[in-house]
Amino acid sequence: MKPDLARAAELLKGAQHIAVLSHERPDGDAVGSMLALTLSLGLAGKKVEPVLADGVPERYRFLPGAQGVVHAVPAAVDLLVAVDCSAIDRMGIPPERLPLPPGINIDHHATNTRFAEANLVVAEAVATAEVIYDLAPGLALPIDERVATNLLAGIVTDTIGFRTSNVTPSLMRKATDLIERGAPLSEVYERSLNRQSFNAIRFWGHGLASMQQDAGMVWATLTQEDRRASAYPGNDDADLINLLGTIEGQQIALIFVEQPGGKTKVSWRCREGWNVARIAETFGGGGHELAAGATIDGSPEDVRTRVLEATRACLRGTEARA
Repeated sequence: MKPDLARAAELLKGAQHIAVLSHERPDGDAVGSMLALTLSLGLAGKKVEPVLADGVPERYRFLPGAQGVVHAVPAAVDLLVAVDCSAIDRMGIPPERLPLPPGINIDHHATNTRFAEANLVVAEAVATAEVIYDLAPGLALPIDERVATNLLAGIVTDTIGFRTSNVTPSLMRKATDLIERGAPLSEVYERSLNRQSFNAIRFWGHGLASMQQDAGMVWATLTQEDRRASAYPGNDDADLINLLGTIEGQQIALIFVEQPGGKTKVSWRCREGWNVARIAETFGGGGHELAAGATIDGSPEDVRTRVLEATRACLRGTEARA
């Protein structure tokens, strides 16, 4: 990655007006990484715009810098930086509507398509926030209390509170350093993982009522009508997939979330020893071995039939083994 790191440092040094983007339906790592990089570049004297096509989900609006997020890329920027985004079409902004191609791509998804001029992709990292932490010295990125808080939020949320199998002593030392820099672990943990809005829980109710299981799988469906009935404002599943992933006796959990425009967002979670990213890739998606997703043309009913068939085939055979 050394040539890409050198090129990224060169691009950042020469840029005057930077836009930092992340993916549609942003999670805690997307928001935290984007805000951390935005604030750090600001400390380094750069003019920076954080951009999320879908805006900041309510649960992450406590993070420093969240109020400055905009929905579109300003035309005057001279550098685009994508964080936690595995492919250019995941930004929620059509590539043809971007004022220029992405210059830097910082990510930790193994399925990243390396779509930028400089690609800083570390698949072994637990979160893109960890990648940014590790890159900070080489890119001359300052880390103050606000930056540290956002980086810790990215790490905490992508490890579900340090509970995933890829948490290492090295990661815990990095988290300790962020806490020593002023990041409030208890607040980040409580507000990112332990709180849900009333409408989100109502939305969960619709999904839980639809649950089914078969052959080592459990799945649920959320429709646009469910969203309207619960008054849940996002286009995501309100993290219901993480709850489904805790059900005893199942190898793979899935959720099918109807999207505007005749599409369905599918998320997979699996136990150790399986690799759902391989399934997601066959549907144009990607992710990690234990957590992946894809957005597929079609209604939840049509998509569910195809996806469950592919997932059953993997559970019957060995092709989805890690």
